[in-house]
Amino acid sequence: MNQVYCGCGVFHVYQAILRAYEDQRKGDKALLVLINDRTEAIETLIPGLKQLGVFEDVVSVASYTIFRGLKKKIGFYNYMFHRGEAIVDAFEKMNPHILDYHDFIKQAEINLFHIVKTRAYFLIKYPSNTFRMMEEGTGTYVQTLPVLQYIKRKYIMRYPLLMGYDKQVKEVLVQFPENMKSTTLRKKAVKFDLNGLEDALTIQNRKAIVDLFQGSGIDLYSEKKKAIILTQPLQSTGFKVTEKEMVAIYQGFIDDAVSKGCEEIYIKEHPREDVAYEQYFKDVLFIPKLMPIEVLNLDNKITFEAGYTICSGSIDNLVNLKHKTNLGRNYLSK
Repeated sequence: MNQVYCGCGVFHVYQAILRAYEDQRKGDKALLVLINDRTEAIETLIPGLKQLGVFEDVVSVASYTIFRGLKKKIGFYNYMFHRGEAIVDAFEKMNPHILDYHDFIKQAEINLFHIVKTRAYFLIKYPSNTFRMMEEGTGTYVQTLPVLQYIKRKYIMRYPLLMGYDKQVKEVLVQFPENMKSTTLRKKAVKFDLNGLEDALTIQNRKAIVDLFQGSGIDLYSEKKKAIILTQPLQSTGFKVTEKEMVAIYQGFIDDAVSKGCEEIYIKEHPREDVAYEQYFKDVLFIPKLMPIEVLNLDNKITFEAGYTICSGSIDNLVNLKHKTNLGRNYLSK
């Protein structure tokens, strides 16, 4: 069956590409709806995404912007009891071109990355479609739905439950189903074989994907002993940590890598990183922000002796990595 993929991050795009290649092998068609107002400059990927030849089209839409001031605009009553209709109306007014794809979407399965309110349009507009929630990162595994929130949304607001709890969402695709905190979502969890999809790619497929994301000015094929550090936008996601503290942690990672004999240190900043680490670390190499770290798995010649992160789940997706240091989500609360 034809597939629609909707997300806003580079890992979302990478997963959609892998799945779209699989769809193509099955004879199915895929459409990518790319939310453009979350990750800076993500629209610059669109020409390359179209050139891959695995998507019927790549549609750019604004979504987060819709919710800025929505409550004030439509009033408290409508926000509480008619929010669904307001979201559909606002989404289509801001993105009228989405209606050009209505027939395709109506006849497809819809895959949403991280089903939060910015994706609610699809659940409301297409109540009869089959939905699938795709892995966002560690957040997918720890989400729960409080009973009062369930009652409020389902029986008072008549608004989607979100985060995979809606009946329309038949599956939650994650790499580690057993790690789902919610028993409800664990019952829907299906193994997402990221490595299997990567292995199924042809040499030409792999080259096309690497070329799409790599940019220029960096040599990932260096034969020197290398280390990689993955950053996260911790301040904007609610962690109580200062810029000075984060810089100190990453400097500690660099010092440890050097002590292990690493000659080159690479930093992969999250696309929504809060801190400009380039001004602090002058002797390291920076991987393009818009490159999903998982792209490094596509060529076995790209290897790292050591990898470091505070608590990014992406480090678990790296295959050609010998030693991993993940401080964990609780590290910053010590």
